[in-house]
Amino acid sequence: MPVLARVRQSSNIAPLREFVPFSPPLIGEAEIKEVVDTLTSGWLTTGPKTERFENEVKEYCGARHAVAVNSCTAALHLALCVLGVGQGDGVITTPFTFASTGHVVMYQRARPFLVDVEPSTFNIDPARVRRFLKEECRTGGDGGRPRHRATGATIKVLMPVHYGGHPCRMDELAALAREYNLEIVEDAAHAIGTEYKGRKIGSFGEITCFSFYATKNLTTGEGGMAATDDEDLAARLRVMSMYGISDARRIWKRYAPKGSWVYDVTELGFKYNMMDLQAALGLHQLARLEKFIARRAENAALYDRALSGLDLVRTPLVEDYARPSWHLYPILLDLDRLDIGRDEFIEELKEYNVGTSVLFIPLHLHSYYHRTLPYREGDFPVAEDVFRRIINLPVSPAVPAASVAEAARVTAGLIKEHAKP
Repeated sequence: MPVLARVRQSSNIAPLREFVPFSPPLIGEAEIKEVVDTLTSGWLTTGPKTERFENEVKEYCGARHAVAVNSCTAALHLALCVLGVGQGDGVITTPFTFASTGHVVMYQRARPFLVDVEPSTFNIDPARVRRFLKEECRTGGDGGRPRHRATGATIKVLMPVHYGGHPCRMDELAALAREYNLEIVEDAAHAIGTEYKGRKIGSFGEITCFSFYATKNLTTGEGGMAATDDEDLAARLRVMSMYGISDARRIWKRYAPKGSWVYDVTELGFKYNMMDLQAALGLHQLARLEKFIARRAENAALYDRALSGLDLVRTPLVEDYARPSWHLYPILLDLDRLDIGRDEFIEELKEYNVGTSVLFIPLHLHSYYHRTLPYREGDFPVAEDVFRRIINLPVSPAVPAASVAEAARVTAGLIKEHAKP
């Protein structure tokens, strides 16, 4: 008999009345009015609202400069471009991330070097990074940087990913970067509003890249931001995000009464700019971001309470140095002690009207990276074990607390039902 049929017949767990989606955005009247105002303003693309949004994001995260772009992928790609990463270079990053983290390295004809994650936070493990640099690299490469022994690639960048909105161990990673002359590009797609030792993510590395995709804590539909304290890097990020046009910051003013049609293309840039339509959403999302994070934390606490005492599941660990933004609420199932697999458990939650997601399939398990890089299944045991057992539960502030509590009840109930005798 199929598992779901058996559960429906035997279970005493009541399903939720309505489906709880995994990560819906929370859009208010202020956002709608701002978008309408943009639509009626006569100016839709990069303009004054984008500039205002950049200024407000940099103030919020404590960076000196911010450049708005159309995705976090674009921000990461631009970061590697302006830092001079190219063919023959290497970037250290994590296998437990979305494809774009690896893609941007490949766009530059560079090579991603993957290092396994901590079992506690699922973030890149600084101890393993050090081991990689000491055992698999030799010093004396370009600019005194490490050179990978097997491939000859010069390691230029360390790209940590703040998984689920929990910060990486930035002090340890920064110390490694100083010791080995590496630049840090933070993949902070999950981490707008995250704090490390009381300081917001956004000004630790040379460049920090945020995502404002529809499921993120702050959304512009699609969109992203590159933040930096370096004025020269910011200027190049801006130029490269708008075709390589030299005066990219003021390009939108060329249609103003005193504007000029004259411009110069100084570099081979990209079409990565953010529109005012997107920034209109972002302005009011940012204004409410702290409240969003507080609601996510409250939702996380509901799961914590419902799942506490169940040794068949591991709830998220928050290190004492962290204020997570709770972009995700990941749980790990103890599959050795349950009579059901992770995928089947997800299907059962769906039957009870609880939406979930699995984030992420490790990079080296995707067919493209399996073909392109020398990594194979078994090379990153921590990331692979986490992937086999992980489920991300709904934590969005758009989901009412009562629905989150019900989702937590169902999750706990199913775990108890599937415990092996």
